[in-house]
Amino acid sequence: MDNNETLDMLTRQFRERYDGMAEICAAAEEAGRWDKNRDGSMEGFAFAALSGAILSLIVSDGNVGERETAYLNSAFGFDYTVDDLLGLFRFSASDLRENAVQNVTDTVRALDEADPAAGAEFCTLLKLACRIISESDDGVAENERALISRLEEAAE
Repeated sequence: MDNNETLDMLTRQFRERYDGMAEICAAAEEAGRWDKNRDGSMEGFAFAALSGAILSLIVSDGNVGERETAYLNSAFGFDYTVDDLLGLFRFSASDLRENAVQNVTDTVRALDEADPAAGAEFCTLLKLACRIISESDDGVAENERALISRLEEAAE
């Protein structure tokens, strides 16, 4: 299997697992284990942390590739361009890097409290997303490797 086929397979797995997490979140809300009125949608909460972490990873080296952008768009249904992501980097790179790991830690804790299966699925999704982004990058910089390690550690 070549790299593009591997990335396509991983992206499909990501979408399938994400749909599974969305179902877990909906069930937790229905069972009253998540206060949607206070905290908003449980899936939306998880999505915000997950997409923030991934965006942090993509822009962390200041070099955004076409493949990274394509797989981000494919996994999340976004429509970003390389220029959009570079603009995001210039606007908020330090905030993204500084907050991504703490957001993941806080999200795992909140999801675990509502439903441990949601927390576990979020962690799996984050690790899968890190793999997709690193394999779609033309070269993984040392600061990207470090951020991947910190994000994966936060998702334990």
